[in-house]
Amino acid sequence: MINLLDPFKIAFGSLLSNKLRSLLTTLGVIIGVAAVITLVSMGEGAKSYILGQIGSWGMGANSLVIQPGTGDATIPELTLTYDDAVVLRQKIRHLQYLMPEFVGRGRCIYGKKSYIPSYTMGASADYPLAYKQKAVEGRFFSEADDASRRRVVVIGKTIVNKLFGSYSPIGEKITINGIGFTVIGVLEEKGTLLTNDMDDIALIPGSLSETVLGTNKIWEIFITVEKDDQVAQAIDDIEKILTARHHRVDFHTHTQQGMIDIINNILNAMTGIVSAIAAISLLVGGIGIMNIMLVAVTERTREIGIRKSIGAKQRDIFLQFVFESVLITMSGALIGIIIGTLAAWLIMHFLKMEAVIAWGAAYSACLVAFLVGTFFGVYPAVRASRLDPVEALRYEA
Repeated sequence: MINLLDPFKIAFGSLLSNKLRSLLTTLGVIIGVAAVITLVSMGEGAKSYILGQIGSWGMGANSLVIQPGTGDATIPELTLTYDDAVVLRQKIRHLQYLMPEFVGRGRCIYGKKSYIPSYTMGASADYPLAYKQKAVEGRFFSEADDASRRRVVVIGKTIVNKLFGSYSPIGEKITINGIGFTVIGVLEEKGTLLTNDMDDIALIPGSLSETVLGTNKIWEIFITVEKDDQVAQAIDDIEKILTARHHRVDFHTHTQQGMIDIINNILNAMTGIVSAIAAISLLVGGIGIMNIMLVAVTERTREIGIRKSIGAKQRDIFLQFVFESVLITMSGALIGIIIGTLAAWLIMHFLKMEAVIAWGAAYSACLVAFLVGTFFGVYPAVRASRLDPVEALRYEA
């Protein structure tokens, strides 16, 4: 049976007796592994953040979006109408929520204060449920408000700060594009989605869109069904209903799962590319280890001769030097994982994102480090094991 413990002990003792050289030898591996762990952890953290932001708006695998145009036009003709939304609500099977978006420009005036929000939208009563953004003060408008064309508005926190400051706006009168409205609710804060302030929004009943925003055309219709596997049926229903109403295909649908998959693929590709670039330093580190091990063989030629003369076999010398190489790369990998994890945590903390520890990358780094150490340690180990003991004892450093 091969004795692995003695060569390991000798290799470990040799590295401890040359601490500075051992540390410098591991630097290439440390830097490579730390870079990979940092970049992969940041990539995973960014992906988790973006998907979390999307998920917080109700955009899951059971949702889809209808947009005007065939999908190949840069600025499509707006062909979807309020009546289309009404019919779709009545006829789509397994429908959970339907939220049309009438987008326009609205100037909000309260007393002497005037403000133009980023978004002034006509919406349905499903908005707080579909987009998971409820009213934290007052209430959201109801289906009855929409059907009776009541002049009520729900506003985001940014508008509250601009027009009302620290005072509650509930029950106050404002005008939007010169038409009077009563503020009945304030939306809960959502922050930003990518770079857009989602609290800078004013929502009015969709039935008032033509009067207030000057359009009855829908920018898009957001739909959720009860279960993920009902999305295909919903798309089929939508295509039949709208084609029959418009007598042509002037719309297109896409699922949120498709968008999520695209985002996943893009972020994974970016993470993979930068990680591959960082991993090159592992290869450079491995070449450096082989170079140092060859120097070590030359420096310790006499030591190898003495060990052979007192009974050490070729495999003992071979294993000693392979173990030294593997110990260098594995210790470098462990230090790199610690440094990379801390770096990723600090960077993501500074960016106010959640750090995601890339355990898969850490395992892979350890495996690669082991393979690099073994591969680049074999040639020096073979050279050391084949030294003639007599010639080795005659060697003068």
